[in-house]
Amino acid sequence: MKYKFLIYISYSYAVPIGIPLEKEILKRGEEVFWFSDLPEGRKAIEEAGRTNLLNIEEAVAYEPHIVLTATDDVADFLSGIKVQVFHGFFSQKRPEHNTFAHFRIRGFFDLYCTQGPSTTEVFKQLAKKYKYFEVKETGWSKVDGLFPVTTEEVEHKERPQIMIASTFTERLSLAYHQDVFLKIQELAATGRYDFAMVLHPKLPEHIKEKWKSLDGEYFNYYNTTNLVPIIQKSDLLFSDTTSVIQEFMLQKKPVVTFKHTFQHDYLIHVDQASKIEEAISYGLSRPKKIMEKLATFIDNLHPYNDGKSSERIMDASIEFLNKDKSGLKRKPLNFIRKIKIRNRLNYFTLKSYRKAPNFTKPTHLEKITAIIPVGNEIHNIEEVIASVNFADEILVVDSFSTDGTYEKAKSLATRVIQREYGYSASQKNWAIPQAAHKWIILVDADERVTVPLKHEILSVLANPPKDDTVGYWIGRKNHFMGEHVKYSGWKNDKVIRLFKRDFCKYEDKNVHEEIIPNGKVGRLKSKFYHDTYISLDLYLEKMNKYAWWQAKDYDKKTGKLTAFHFILKPLYSFTKHYFIQGGFRDGVVGITISYIQGYTVFMRYAKLWLLRRNRR
Repeated sequence: MKYKFLIYISYSYAVPIGIPLEKEILKRGEEVFWFSDLPEGRKAIEEAGRTNLLNIEEAVAYEPHIVLTATDDVADFLSGIKVQVFHGFFSQKRPEHNTFAHFRIRGFFDLYCTQGPSTTEVFKQLAKKYKYFEVKETGWSKVDGLFPVTTEEVEHKERPQIMIASTFTERLSLAYHQDVFLKIQELAATGRYDFAMVLHPKLPEHIKEKWKSLDGEYFNYYNTTNLVPIIQKSDLLFSDTTSVIQEFMLQKKPVVTFKHTFQHDYLIHVDQASKIEEAISYGLSRPKKIMEKLATFIDNLHPYNDGKSSERIMDASIEFLNKDKSGLKRKPLNFIRKIKIRNRLNYFTLKSYRKAPNFTKPTHLEKITAIIPVGNEIHNIEEVIASVNFADEILVVDSFSTDGTYEKAKSLATRVIQREYGYSASQKNWAIPQAAHKWIILVDADERVTVPLKHEILSVLANPPKDDTVGYWIGRKNHFMGEHVKYSGWKNDKVIRLFKRDFCKYEDKNVHEEIIPNGKVGRLKSKFYHDTYISLDLYLEKMNKYAWWQAKDYDKKTGKLTAFHFILKPLYSFTKHYFIQGGFRDGVVGITISYIQGYTVFMRYAKLWLLRRNRR
């Protein structure tokens, strides 16, 4: 069983912190997903090409073992240990606050992975005081990419490269100063330096656009949070109070600051724009006294230059997960902060994990067969099989496909068996006894077992029910015409698909068949991803087939056909889906579904009328 990691962020600048962690997790063969509690972070994760992104419902259902957090707080109702990996260095930018203000304990974390002695010492004192978390010095994952120093970084350059970075607070940010802007504009025009600028994502757009206007031969503006390549190529940093200063200095390069609030002896300070060039020239000479002070500071801030901080964070997290944590106290109630988190996520629950859980990997999992009935499903077969790759046996039941489905399934599944298709219940009831294992997950070709659902199924197999529960309802997150259908009568769609082979079979119906369980049925929290739509024409063709099958099912229980069946029942079906069940809230998709549902009801009785007259 793999460890399940969740990388938890809020803002875009945390993505470069998570990427080295993700790389290390995957290298170890474990499982990892991303989550952001704010839209900005979610967008940044997507822009970084991370497709393994969960929403809050999926994150809860995923039940992570370890939540690696690169933000100030974390959803307390997520399972697993909460590990603080920090979203920046202690930048020491506000003299009016005492040292401990930066080390605020918010009551959410079980383990702090600190960056170096300067943070470790303080957090260890706090751990002794509060007694509900532990501290392990690991280094910071974001700077792994800085090491080892590359030959490209030290190669001879025609001009020195000056990196410019700024914080977002107006009182502290150099980006707001017009005299600084004009001085950099003047220096860029001389051609003596190459400038590379990055600005904090939270800065106003008009400030960013002003600096971006300097783009030219000797000035490059970068809209990125991945600073490693820029830091590696730059010879000196010109900045204000931003925490980028600490990241830059790790490569033992000088920093010039503008109106820094602390007179640190390892920085070169200026408070007038007219003195910027003089300070840059002094910094590029790498003055011995400054460089010695800088080296001492680095040893205390982040002494690790092996690029293996992510490895140490993994080791520390897994070790803490598996150790006995019974000696730790409960975390504080934190009512106000917890309410804020729930409001932010629009997710309200009374569940809260106040104590770091003790963890034991399950030693035994019940075996399971995945049954996939198919017929000309070449467009679905690879993805649906991939979604059940956790199953001990993948049994594909093919109804003599002619589009290559059978051949593709043979190369991917454990077994492929063939049978002429009569109707769905008959096909499934024929397949169920042929499963090799007593637990079955039955998945239609247009469905996918999502990752949270997969782990919930594995949880059932690890802790099988001790009562007479023989199956589980599973909800379906339905999609139609490329859109997620939230209403239109599909909101509460559910099916029994995880069940015991010897206690369940389908009722003998031509369409809309369901499992008849010989015992109790539970319900899983997670849902299938379901998208039955390929094109409108094919969907209507499918509904026409359903209408024929329904006509056969309704023949025995329907009396004389009247206007009630041909007019009122289709009209009621449309009204129910569109108005009563909220189809109007799904827009064009909702009215389309509602119309098709009414049309299908009409066609059911029209075909029943034909069926009773032996016509087609």
